[in-house]
Amino acid sequence: MDRFSRDEDSEVRLRAATDPRLSAASAVRLLDDGSVPVRYAAARHPALPARPLVRALRDGELRRHAVLNPAIPESVMHWMIDTALAGLAELRP
Repeated sequence: MDRFSRDEDSEVRLRAATDPRLSAASAVRLLDDGSVPVRYAAARHPALPARPLVRALRDGELRRHAVLNPAIPESVMHWMIDTALAGLAELRP
């Protein structure tokens, strides 16, 4: 998969980005891919290490896709829930 993740064709890179055999290093590299769908798929890849995943969660473009990543650390999930609840509390009159 790592070889396919470097292919010139964005469709091939997209398929690599959605394959569970993709390495963590390739998933991180694909976060900066020139193709938007490839970046989104990389943000959802379960091999993405915690630091790049948290960075993707803070990125306005990647956030919606990174939040679907099954590898989000538990502490980050708790932070996300607490932040959402605090935002809801501010909306109450």
